[in-house]
Amino acid sequence: MKKEDERKILTFEMACLRRMLGITRRDKIRNEEIRERTNMKDTAIDKIRRRRLQWFGHVTRMGEERLPLRALHCHIEGNRSKERQAKRWIDNIKEDVGKQNLNLEEATHMARDRKTWSHLVSNSSSS
Repeated sequence: MKKEDERKILTFEMACLRRMLGITRRDKIRNEEIRERTNMKDTAIDKIRRRRLQWFGHVTRMGEERLPLRALHCHIEGNRSKERQAKRWIDNIKEDVGKQNLNLEEATHMARDRKTWSHLVSNSSSS
């Protein structure tokens, strides 16, 4: 996900929380205070990351013949455009597991054990 998209999602989320509480930007109340009042510990971006990692673990545990697993690790022949490359889903996963101080290979190995992976993913938003 692009940083600009993350920013837009967080802005929308905060606008919704402010509206729920009846607080305007003119009231000059910090976002942290808004989150405390609504008991929202995780941001929408944290939830997206967690769900993405859960899906990665689910697909990783699939059998070799399953299409989602094959699609995850496939390499398509040909050249990508010369312009700025669009971020691929696997690039987002690499970024997410990088925040856990893992590389993709280590994450794939860990994801095969459901309990270990579930524990890692549940703790991913608190880091």
